[in-house]
Amino acid sequence: MSKVRAYTNIALIKYWGKSDLNWNLPTSSSIGLTLDRFYTETAVEIDQFLKKDYFQLNGKQIEGPRISKIINFIRNLSGNENFVKVISENHVPTSAGLASSASAFAALAKAASQAFDLELDDRELSKIARIGSGSASRSIFGGFSIWHKGQNNNDSFAESILNPVDFDIRVIDILADKRIKKISSSEGMQLAQTSLNYSDWLKKNDNQISEMLRAISDHDLEKIGLIAEDNSLSMHELNRTAKIPFDYFTDNTRQIIAKVNELYRKGTLAFATVDAGPNVKVITNSEYQEKIINSLKDYGEILIQRPGRGISNV
Repeated sequence: MSKVRAYTNIALIKYWGKSDLNWNLPTSSSIGLTLDRFYTETAVEIDQFLKKDYFQLNGKQIEGPRISKIINFIRNLSGNENFVKVISENHVPTSAGLASSASAFAALAKAASQAFDLELDDRELSKIARIGSGSASRSIFGGFSIWHKGQNNNDSFAESILNPVDFDIRVIDILADKRIKKISSSEGMQLAQTSLNYSDWLKKNDNQISEMLRAISDHDLEKIGLIAEDNSLSMHELNRTAKIPFDYFTDNTRQIIAKVNELYRKGTLAFATVDAGPNVKVITNSEYQEKIINSLKDYGEILIQRPGRGISNV
């Protein structure tokens, strides 16, 4: 049996759209930071007596088309036709914009590969994780990573930018809403691509990839935060200009962002970013984290995260 732990990551430059639904190829590259608090542990065991694959999540048997897709891909790669038992414990609020699928499919990719005796490097694992969830490709790596959009299944992969992270950065999660979001990320992306502003957004995203790489190389936290905040707000604006407009933001989301912006104007390094969901994450450092927590503690449960490590056996 192979058992692996993977952590969630926060997208600093987000991807929001797919060019190939079958291989889960994105329309843009993205940059993420793996964090240290939320994670998934997945065990995969080959069982020659099983008549079909068995999947269990948090103690309950589930059907998982995306899990099957990864298992079938690995099974074909290995030439071993046996079925498997997959037992997964997800220590992440599910479908609330907290990247639960990122850690889940990153852990599955490595655990299943090892169970089938495949010796794959992290780049190859990132391609397999991507089949289940695009952001999972980045959770293969610790610290900062980039997922190159590529043109096909072979050249769309993630790789490390900086790990371990050798400067002070914190991400503060304000869990104001743990409910499952009404529009899934996959559905939201497809809707967003109907926005008349979509092609302009892609060009801006490409420029921000280069800017973010320079900011990380320079250890410039303020630049990292400003780019990430602008990138996030631009992504969510796309949703509001889709042919069928939608919005992940709630009143709480807007109030928290306004509060974070006010803190920045008064000299605090605080920058808001929001993935596909209503919950805000604040990028800052250890110097300002307590001030930010005191300002936002009434909005919901608060968690402080640091840069995390990549996938590992447990």
